Amino acid sequence: MHAAIIDDSATDIRFLFDNICRYCEEHKVHMQVDCFDNEQKFLTVLKEKKYNLVILDIYMKRINGDQLAQVIREKYPKCQIIFTTASQEHAVKAFKIRALDYLVKPYSYEELENSLNRFEEVYKSFLHYIEVKEGRQYTKILITDILYVDYHNHYIQIHTTSNVVRSYMPFDKFAPELRPYSQFLFFYRNCMVNMDYITAVEDKDFVLTDGKRIPISRAMHQEVTQAYADYMFEYVNRRSPV
Repeated sequence: MHAAIIDDSATDIRFLFDNICRYCEEHKVHMQVDCFDNEQKFLTVLKEKKYNLVILDIYMKRINGDQLAQVIREKYPKCQIIFTTASQEHAVKAFKIRALDYLVKPYSYEELENSLNRFEEVYKSFLHYIEVKEGRQYTKILITDILYVDYHNHYIQIHTTSNVVRSYMPFDKFAPELRPYSQFLFFYRNCMVNMDYITAVEDKDFVLTDGKRIPISRAMHQEVTQAYADYMFEYVNRRSPV
């Protein structure tokens, strides 16, 4: 696995690097870690090198961490991002960028350990896929690539980050494939959405990261918006002090 630390504080970089090394030793994980005290240097390397994990300070001198995260997202959608920040007020912004986690400075090794444990779980989840019959062939689809699923003319339509896969089958037969994954929300009959790709909830629609608007059933509006709020609340408050 390849990881990058981006921070304009040499002290914070050293703390992170030493504790990532400690984590790798204790958890028997191999991780190559590159350190950057300048975001421009990182962007130059990013053109040629793919990272699985980037730990990024939100407050940078030239480019804000959230802007840098957007660049990373566009180039490598599956790269996981952990923000470090001096304030918890950036938690909602981190959620919208689909950051894996955020650490409020000063944080402990145990807090970093929890974040890296989550990274390992998510990294392994990239191997999770479903398999559906498309025409005469079977197609494998990574769970993390699914934006939403709907149903039309007896076909399941699986909208992914790159294409749409159509499979002739009843929706209630397909639905159990995604039920084990907490990020999927049923928001009207025969339709579900991956909440990790929602950027906004408006009066009548969910707005996804690609700009797609998905209408919310009037009858289920309160139920599904509350479910999404609960999902977001869990993320934002995961680091709140007890």
